Amino acid sequence: MCGIVGVVDGRGRVFGALANGAHFLQHRGPAYAGIFVVDPATRQVRLEKGAGLADDVFKALDELPGDLGIAHTRYRTFGDGGAENAQPVYHAFANVALAHNGHITNVTQIADELATRGERLATENDAEPLLRVLTAWIERYRGRDPRLPERAHVFSAIREVQERITGAYSAVVATAEALYAFRDPHGFRPLVYGQREDRFMVASETLALEQNGFRDIRELARGGALAVGRDLALETRILLEKEPLPCAFETIYFADVESRMLGETNRSHRWRAGLALAAFVAQEAPEVLDGIDLVVPIPHSPIPGAEAFAQWLETQGRAVELSKAQYTQPVSKYRYGGRIFLEETQEARDDAAQRDFRIDDRIVEGKRIFLVDDSIVRGTNARRVVAQLRQAGADKVYLGTLWPMVVDSCYQGINTPTQRELIGARFNRDVENIRGELGLDGLFYLPTGTFQEEVLKGRPACMACVTGRRAVPFAYAGDVLPRAPAS
Repeated sequence: MCGIVGVVDGRGRVFGALANGAHFLQHRGPAYAGIFVVDPATRQVRLEKGAGLADDVFKALDELPGDLGIAHTRYRTFGDGGAENAQPVYHAFANVALAHNGHITNVTQIADELATRGERLATENDAEPLLRVLTAWIERYRGRDPRLPERAHVFSAIREVQERITGAYSAVVATAEALYAFRDPHGFRPLVYGQREDRFMVASETLALEQNGFRDIRELARGGALAVGRDLALETRILLEKEPLPCAFETIYFADVESRMLGETNRSHRWRAGLALAAFVAQEAPEVLDGIDLVVPIPHSPIPGAEAFAQWLETQGRAVELSKAQYTQPVSKYRYGGRIFLEETQEARDDAAQRDFRIDDRIVEGKRIFLVDDSIVRGTNARRVVAQLRQAGADKVYLGTLWPMVVDSCYQGINTPTQRELIGARFNRDVENIRGELGLDGLFYLPTGTFQEEVLKGRPACMACVTGRRAVPFAYAGDVLPRAPAS
């Protein structure tokens, strides 16, 4: 997961818009940030990258002059850390910069093809391979017909990328002439855009556009591409469209609660998940609901779901005297702490969970508590919060999740590269054993079918981490780079 932004500003004030856009996408990637700006007055480009939040990295920069640029906030799912592996990445010879959100699965294939040409990748990320393939195809099409405008070459090259690059990617691209953006054929990762009289913006989430004053916001189609020049004239194309598979986990955890995805705000998705979870527990274990005193969210993503869970008990449960539980928030998380899931090592995740969560002992002592969480991936947060509740004197602790059990690694942009990290896979989907491992009195995962029907309302989406059914191969069955022309 990462955040990407692209801006064309008719007043030449692109830096502020890019910085603001990145600010509202920091939840997607807090580890590194970068910015690339084109200044037509001096015919210069500027690339700046650093470790930390976008606010901190960009604060040290003077207002970069320019009217076109891209920015990135990084959550590492591939390769090494370090500012040298942050995005955007820049191909100086082609004068093209790129930033993407997702995960490229055939990097090794691309590196091997480059090696046969005597070339090598200079960084340890998966953005550079994407850029190298894109620029290679741009040069191939430019060589075939140099009379055509740049965007004709770029659109043709993007179509080749969509055919040959495997994995998930939404990308923004800056050249000296225009801003481009494109999505993979399945549309795994989100990408939206908006336009005003003096500015065009494309970004990972609607929140970034809304907070920059855009109201007419549209989603770029899966397999789609767009181009915007300095005249702000927009051209969109659908180049290679396949089965729609937007990431459903975005709606429950990754994306901001107020961003719109799959036609609705994520608050709506999480609210419906909370209602569905309450109904599921009522059916499977009504005695649990009958015995709880408090409904408690683990901050912050599941709060709308926990509120909905409590409302269901208020309106449905009490009608049949099923529950008299109260909704409250005795579990708090340090407001300046990062998202624990996005820490790069398990040691860092454990340290953050130990440091950031706090319990109000007075509220929980002697109480029977039903926790609501967005998901359980590794179990880091749940294990820590449950232990703290026990220490604070809670009588019983149950937990329910808005997302089904995670049992498989994600190769579409989430950092779960090995199954041994996943508590659901380690315990072979055995809920009772996971319950014991987490120290709970009861554990309830929202079933996959219920999530698809009640939360997604039947809309197609990727749930490969839950089902194990992946739609994307790990390599392309053919050459990724253009073949050398015959002599």
